Parts: sequence; structure tokens; C-alpha cells
Amino acid sequence: MGARSVTNIKYLDAADLHEWIKKGHTSLGQAFQVIDVRGSDYIGGHILGCWNYPYKKLSGDDATMEELRDRILSISRNHEDVIVNVVFHCAQSQQRGPSAAMKFLRALQDKDLQTVKVWILRGGFNHWQDVYGEDDEVTEGYEPALWGW
Repeated sequence: MGARSVTNIKYLDAADLHEWIKKGHTSLGQAFQVIDVRGSDYIGGHILGCWNYPYKKLSGDDATMEELRDRILSISRNHEDVIVNVVFHCAQSQQRGPSAAMKFLRALQDKDLQTVKVWILRGGFNHWQDVYGEDDEVTEGYEPALWGW
């Protein structure tokens, strides 16, 4: 198994992810998948097309991590070995998101590192909803009342 470190994981700004979603997979020449690792705090909105894998389940169950890895690798196979950018986030992307990204990176085989790039959404969903919560072209199920402080 090759080296796996935090240097294999990059941060992605909300504006860049917004652009990826608006342009879609084909114009990027690369695929992407957002992984939302929030648990009960998933209610109130999420990024369009994300997959919800609560951190407690991902970190406590190898089968769940294997399922996620297999789903991501199938994207690569279905798009002729295109690079798949996997973007993890939680509420603030300070604990659960980065931890899940690292666990996912460690679940990959060396050969997978050629086609899978791991990212963390800077600022998490809290920042995303501040900027794009009301934009139903990029955010689903948004409930502004749940976000009022």
C-alpha cells in the first residue's frame, strides 16, 4: 500500500464546486461526486446530487466505506477511466468531513489513486448555504428557517 497522507487531499472553494455543478461532468472532462457526511444535521438542505453517508456510519462500518469506494470507482469505469473528484463535507468541514476524506483515501488501492482525487469543501455546508442555499439549481431541500441564527 502506498503512502496516504493529508497532502493527498486538497481543499475546494464553494465557488469552484458551484461552477462544477453548473457546468456538469462533460464540460469538465472529469467527473465529480459530493459526499455529505452530516448525520441528523443533514436536514434543512444539501448540495444537489450529493450522496449522504453519515460520518458515524462511514467510520464505524467497513462495509459502508467499501460501498462508497465501489460506487466511486464505478463512476470512473463508466466514464472511460476519467478522473473522479470526490468532495467531502460536513457542516463546517473541520472534523467529520476531513476525517471521512482521510478514511476514504486509505480505503483506496494504489491503482485507484490515478483516477480518484479527494477534496474537502472549504467551509462545509454552513458556508455553502450562506452563499448558495437559495439557489435551487445547486441546492436541494433548503429550509432557510433552520439556518437562522
